[in-house]
Amino acid sequence: MTTVITKQKTSSDIQKYRDKAERFMTTLPYREKPYSGRNWGHAWHSLCSYHGKLKPAIAHLLIKEFTEEGQTVLDPMSGVGTIPFEACLQNRIGIGNDLSEMAYAVTKAKLENSNNGKVEKILTELKDYIDKNVIECNANDVPYSDFGLNGKVPEYYDSKTYSEILTARRFFLDREITCPEEAFIFSCFLHVLHGNRPYALSRNSHPLTPYAPSGEFIYKNVVSHIKNKIELSYKKGEWNSFREGQAIFGDLFDLPEKVSNVDAIITSPPFFDSIRFYSSNWLRLWLSGWEPKDFKKCRNAFFRRETKKRLNIYTEFFNICSNLLKDNGKVILHLGKSKKCDMATELAKLATNNFKVVYVGDEDVESLEKHGIADKGSTTAHQFLFLIKK
Repeated sequence: MTTVITKQKTSSDIQKYRDKAERFMTTLPYREKPYSGRNWGHAWHSLCSYHGKLKPAIAHLLIKEFTEEGQTVLDPMSGVGTIPFEACLQNRIGIGNDLSEMAYAVTKAKLENSNNGKVEKILTELKDYIDKNVIECNANDVPYSDFGLNGKVPEYYDSKTYSEILTARRFFLDREITCPEEAFIFSCFLHVLHGNRPYALSRNSHPLTPYAPSGEFIYKNVVSHIKNKIELSYKKGEWNSFREGQAIFGDLFDLPEKVSNVDAIITSPPFFDSIRFYSSNWLRLWLSGWEPKDFKKCRNAFFRRETKKRLNIYTEFFNICSNLLKDNGKVILHLGKSKKCDMATELAKLATNNFKVVYVGDEDVESLEKHGIADKGSTTAHQFLFLIKK
């Protein structure tokens, strides 16, 4: 009798899940006002600019429609934490994991509460460190003068500003990111590293991809610019329903050792044959500790590179997801379709050992732009793959 009741409940849940997924794909609510606004969403989604970030409205609506308050939502490839941050904002427990030092720091800053007094203390320590240990640059010895993708690193800054950046970089690399206060300060540092407005430390460039700089070399004090970003961030956003989450730094394949009993896994994994994340975010990755040799190797450990080699790696991914989830737990994947690969179709096949495919939907994006920049990848459609644990 118990088994029959469980099956009936599961069947009903699947049908409700399917109906919601179909309605979501039919209406694409994030394309409607107010969600369609370019700047829609909590201000801290822009704590640090990041090329390839999922649109916050999509994350918001996926959390709202397919999870419940109090549930645990995991993004095992969280980038700068858009999905778990939306979960926390809606009174869920958001957990974000990433193998990028930069992404981990920004996610930690968003998901874990900071103490204002400790932020001030660390800022003072940073200023004192720069004053006492500033890395001097001279014409014959400029660090990283031969490194850069769009331009060489020193070309972006006034020489005194660059010396302070190098010293501040060493400050954070020496102590690592161990608390949310450090993560918050470092995220603000990452944000002001380059851009096309007065907040940026760089000469005129772009806030997402650091295109070759132009304009005058003007000295800008690093700590002052970080502090301005911190103060501006404090003034923005509503936190009434926020519930603290957790940021995890590491390989997603190690997650079973760190987390369990998850209600839903929602993630946007690397699109097949899409633009490489490290080339568009290279300057901020450099600040986070990447060296020229790391860019040459392209960090083979990253899931994105493995994805391009073989989609079969998702077989192991789905095994891990199944182990992390509660019974009847959900997986929702935001994917990219190209002329070379229909990701949703291929991954649906690989998921069937652990999951029931509930719904698959496509959204045509060939004519869309992102933040004023045409999509540089070969993505022709965004896809949503809705799964439920068997």
